[in-house]
Amino acid sequence: MCSETNKKTGNIIELKINNATVCYLRTDGSVAADYLSFIAKTIEVLMLDRNSLELEANAFGKTIQHGYSAFSTIKDPKGL
Repeated sequence: MCSETNKKTGNIIELKINNATVCYLRTDGSVAADYLSFIAKTIEVLMLDRNSLELEANAFGKTIQHGYSAFSTIKDPKGL
């Protein structure tokens, strides 16, 4: 039932950077793997600007530069 509704009202979710489309997702007929692929590409693109991410983390006393793969940010060990 949900997929039928989706087919009638399909949308396009688009990720643009500097007005250039990086990836997009057509919701009509999409399955979970399509959504996960879109999310993975979005994360990949965001991680390209690690300097900005590190600056944001630092503003909250955290860092992304660490060896723990299970955590995105941790408390900045220099501040402990």
